[in-house]
Amino acid sequence: MNLQHSIHHRKSNDRFCLVLLLFVVLQACAPLKPVEFRSVTDLKVKDAFTSPTVTANLNFFNPNSFGCTVKKLEVDVLLSKTELTQLSFTKQRIPSGKEFILPLSASVSYSQLLKLIPVGVASFQSGKDIPVDLTGSVTLKKFLFSKTFPLQVHEKLNLKDIQIK
Repeated sequence: MNLQHSIHHRKSNDRFCLVLLLFVVLQACAPLKPVEFRSVTDLKVKDAFTSPTVTANLNFFNPNSFGCTVKKLEVDVLLSKTELTQLSFTKQRIPSGKEFILPLSASVSYSQLLKLIPVGVASFQSGKDIPVDLTGSVTLKKFLFSKTFPLQVHEKLNLKDIQIK
């Protein structure tokens, strides 16, 4: 009787493992959807007079029904069509069906900051928002599969939303 019970138990385990393996394979084959950009928050210029650094949070939403990894994000940042800097980010696990934040940081040259002074003055005087363009790509990874998606973002920031320290 014990032998019969052991054989039945082994068959149940084999079926369970087969179903689990099938589930994992099907999840791995599900197509990756691109993450959806939501907003730029906490834009700061630190050490503006010594070694300027721009930091910001990019807020996204993962529309996929499974978690995945942001393998790489590379973007050019333009303020009022003037290139400010290039940002890159590597490796962050993101949850399924939820919003997430990618904190970014990059050094900025003084020459780039000087080009932005007229933009800042014009925005301050007119009260108009500053157009911000992010152009680049984001690479997502799920198991062994990776896919790169283009990233094109056009936002407007108010000068008061940019913190200078």
